[in-house]
Amino acid sequence: MLQMQCLNFSPKFNPLQQPGCFKTIAWPLTQRHGAVANTSPSNKSSSIKCSSQRSFHIPNQNKITLNNEGIISNRNHQKPLNKQLVPLALQDGYALQSEDDNTAAAASSFLEFFKKKLIAINHLVRSYTWVNIVFGIVSVSLLPLQSLADLTPRFFIEILKVIVPTLLMNTFLTALNQICDVEIDKINKPYLPLASGDLSMGTAIAICIGSAILSYALAIMSGSPPLLLIQILCFLCGCAYSLPLPFLRWKSKTFMAPLTLVILMGFTLQLPFCMHMQQYVLGRPFVLTRPLISTVAIMSVFAFVNGLLKDLPDVEGDRKFGMKTLCVLLGKEKVLPLCVNMMLVAYGGAMISGASSSFMINKIVSIIGHGILALILWLQSKKVDLDNFESTFGFYMLIWKVSD
Repeated sequence: MLQMQCLNFSPKFNPLQQPGCFKTIAWPLTQRHGAVANTSPSNKSSSIKCSSQRSFHIPNQNKITLNNEGIISNRNHQKPLNKQLVPLALQDGYALQSEDDNTAAAASSFLEFFKKKLIAINHLVRSYTWVNIVFGIVSVSLLPLQSLADLTPRFFIEILKVIVPTLLMNTFLTALNQICDVEIDKINKPYLPLASGDLSMGTAIAICIGSAILSYALAIMSGSPPLLLIQILCFLCGCAYSLPLPFLRWKSKTFMAPLTLVILMGFTLQLPFCMHMQQYVLGRPFVLTRPLISTVAIMSVFAFVNGLLKDLPDVEGDRKFGMKTLCVLLGKEKVLPLCVNMMLVAYGGAMISGASSSFMINKIVSIIGHGILALILWLQSKKVDLDNFESTFGFYMLIWKVSD
């Protein structure tokens, strides 16, 4: 009985690739584990006749077939093959190897590894916050426009020059927050890459530092003081929010966490951007207009609410680590309706501000748009299960969407 080990074919010199081809095999007499291996009935060489299937016939022998996994089967015998092994070699010196199967398995393994790392990095940088930032920058950049003639190619290029360094600085903020919160996240958000071990601490630190450096470099290259000021303010607020140092770690304070977001989202993403577009893109003096004031006020309310609701799914871990958030002090049952009512008031203010516009299209879009968003918010708030993490976290994610 014949048993062969590791039957694989070189892609270039595969004797079974062409039907009807012949290859001569030798039957060496070998000894393994103290037992003499079986040989062919004679010492003469035999020929393998190839077919279009992954099988071959040896004269005066049984048919031996390779299945899809490269395992040999003997259809004419029910008994298992003997343990003695006879290595089968081609006369041209090429061993039979399943390189195609090994290559496919290696490629699949690499793709799975690469996909897993991309998902981990996406959770580290929290790309869902990018949508809010991009929409905020674009909307504020449109405020100084006086006519359609201002919408030049340079205008859109300058918006892109603002968006890229800001997203890089936001990556620094989110990465730093997770680096400082590994132990808490093991309770509150064990799926995050550092808490779950999907991403190493060294990789996270490299992404954090690299993003901050690139952000500063692009802001300096732009030659715009307001744009550089944005990166500096974001960097300082991020450090004060996350770093566990004396007088810092503002996220553990009851009202400092939402106030930090007010500084970032309410002021930093509004005033300096508008100043940059007016002075350094359109070449006009900076003017504090009524639409800009309304935008700052409304976005400040949304930012404050975000700062409170972000703790809604994290009460268990925050309480264990002594975080004095409003959800820990008052309870989720009181914080949720408080935040919803604050956002409804903000939407009402946005509708009033839009109704006072001198352009009819602005009135219609502002009133109808904010009215629909307020209705969605109110309806979804009634469905929140405060004892369910997915429900509370899903509502928090909705806040990010409706506050764009």
